[in-house]
Amino acid sequence: MPLTDPALQRRKLRDQLRRLRESAGFTQRDVANEMEWSLSKLIRIESGRNGISITDLRALIAHYQVTDPDQVNRLIAMARAARERPWWDRYRDIADPAFLLSLGYEGASSIIRTFEPILVPGLLQTEEYAHEVLRLTSPPEQVDMRAELRFERQDRLLRPDGPQMHFILDENSVSRVVGGPAVMRRQIRRLKELADHPQISLRVLPFGAGLYRNFRTSYVLFEFEDPEEDIVLYIERSNEEAIVREGVDWAEDDAPARFLETFFDIEQLARRDATPAVLDSARARLLQISPAESDPPDVEEAG
Repeated sequence: MPLTDPALQRRKLRDQLRRLRESAGFTQRDVANEMEWSLSKLIRIESGRNGISITDLRALIAHYQVTDPDQVNRLIAMARAARERPWWDRYRDIADPAFLLSLGYEGASSIIRTFEPILVPGLLQTEEYAHEVLRLTSPPEQVDMRAELRFERQDRLLRPDGPQMHFILDENSVSRVVGGPAVMRRQIRRLKELADHPQISLRVLPFGAGLYRNFRTSYVLFEFEDPEEDIVLYIERSNEEAIVREGVDWAEDDAPARFLETFFDIEQLARRDATPAVLDSARARLLQISPAESDPPDVEEAG
């Protein structure tokens, strides 16, 4: 999928500008002095924290001696696209900045890898399950809007031109009863349906696999068709603000490449062909639990 999200266009533009500066042999201070900008302005542009006006961009690439008309036009198109409003802009007041940034990567990625140790991931949730989770984790006035955002994400990604999505769930996430046994049975049935979707690979890591790296951490990895685009990591930890990390720095614990390595390792522990049996086992345990009187009958059982 193309990098159409404004935040991602800004990211791509800033990478291009940094490469042009380095190829021209200039330091950031050299350029700031020549352009009569503050050094912090150039740093913010190259970090993607600030956009750049078309006027400033033309002056900057002229300083870098970029004369190829096609290249100039591509850079200007990126800058204009970076200033547009993203599709998720109307949800800005109900989500934190890191999550909103992750939505841009999500929509532009060609491969999404998700690990979830506790709950069914939002992209796989049924409406009943999602509302129960959001009811307990969101301000009451935001539940409906957050649910709407969740299902809009599902609709956008489960399209024929959508990304390939790889999900690994710990068995905890399908054993925990959310919303009552009937709601959970329908959620498990939905997981089995999605496991057959051509864009989805679903694995459940059984309890018997024991412990593994980052077993308490939810995370998502985004990969892109453009080989020059770095892997992006979106990570959530209990009682910590979500973060987005870019690049392939293997030296840091939160480096995307380290999490990608972990994901590949636990894929070997969570066999895809064994996942239906794990889901069936979870559903069988639910059938042994007496559902609350308010739970509607499971359609499959009612037949």
